Amino acid sequence: MTERADGVDERILDAALDRILQFGIRRASLEDIARRAGLSRITIHRRFAGKDNLIEAVLARETRRMLAEVTAIAATADSVDAQIEDTMLYVLLQTRIHRLVTQLLRVAPEEALRFSTAQGERLVSIGIEYIVGMLTHAQSAGLIAAYNPHPVAELVARLAHSLLLTPGGGSVDFTDDERARAFVRTTIVPLIRHGITRPDEELTHDHVRDRPGTAPRPAP
Repeated sequence: MTERADGVDERILDAALDRILQFGIRRASLEDIARRAGLSRITIHRRFAGKDNLIEAVLARETRRMLAEVTAIAATADSVDAQIEDTMLYVLLQTRIHRLVTQLLRVAPEEALRFSTAQGERLVSIGIEYIVGMLTHAQSAGLIAAYNPHPVAELVARLAHSLLLTPGGGSVDFTDDERARAFVRTTIVPLIRHGITRPDEELTHDHVRDRPGTAPRPAP
């Protein structure tokens, strides 16, 4: 059995996350991470080629864990609209209260903004990839309209990332759960159900809304 199959990578990622949460990114040294994982620094370098790549891998794993929870939430909702609303609220909430965010603010506040911006590109890319997959699956099942999922996925992913940086200050205070839910219900749900529509497509989408589970005919 190989070291990778033994879960060595997971041990390293667990140790790195533990050190980051306790000390912050800058003070979480590879030596400390290796000691926590019970491995050598050389092993970490061989698998992740340095601290920057390791930090990126930690972020990617935490993001995928959150998205797996999103999938589980979607499976329990009783309608398409409820699936969209519940999952989007969860994502928007996690961007504010995830332990990587809250702990960095506590133990290394000077690093929190730098982390959110420097790692933001990777975070947004993972989010877009996941959302495109979910939208494509829903379209194949006839649950939402047939449209290009990439622009919608990018809008949603970038909204979530912007709320990580600035949850308040606009016309909607996303720290208020009821206001956040109302925004998602009236803005995000229609966007995901129908895509970015042109005026001449609205009649088609209104017609589809009355027939749940039916994909729309392409607009002329």
